[in-house]
Amino acid sequence: MGTADPAHTQIVEDWYRALQTLDLEGFLKLHASDCMYNISGHSPISGRCDFQQLQEEVLPQVFGRLDLNQFRFTNWKIMCQDDQRVVGIMDADGPGTNGERYDQRYVHIFEVRDGLIRQVWEFFDTKLAEQVLFYDPENSPTNGRLAPFEY
Repeated sequence: MGTADPAHTQIVEDWYRALQTLDLEGFLKLHASDCMYNISGHSPISGRCDFQQLQEEVLPQVFGRLDLNQFRFTNWKIMCQDDQRVVGIMDADGPGTNGERYDQRYVHIFEVRDGLIRQVWEFFDTKLAEQVLFYDPENSPTNGRLAPFEY
């Protein structure tokens, strides 16, 4: 492993800031077109998907179940980095559209190369996600359809 690249950290900081401000355009431009997401757990969105599937199928399921008038991504912190990866933690709080609290903590591992995010590994409380976001998994378009999570 080589020396950490401050530009990689800035890209991840911009990613967290885009989520915090719900800046979809800013969020999208930080990713390579062939970026892959690996989402932990056994929820309807768990597994591996490409960036197009993330945009078209995964994110609408998540954001469609959050009360965006009250929900916020709050704090984040970069925990460590090397020449290829940046690790961060982010908190979120607010209600889901079902009225249940969705006070969540995420851990993200980002692979950054050539100024873009190439791969993301996301970890969170999947039981809480099932309770607030995926209480009806049979209605999820991705339930059981995503490729397996990869390391």
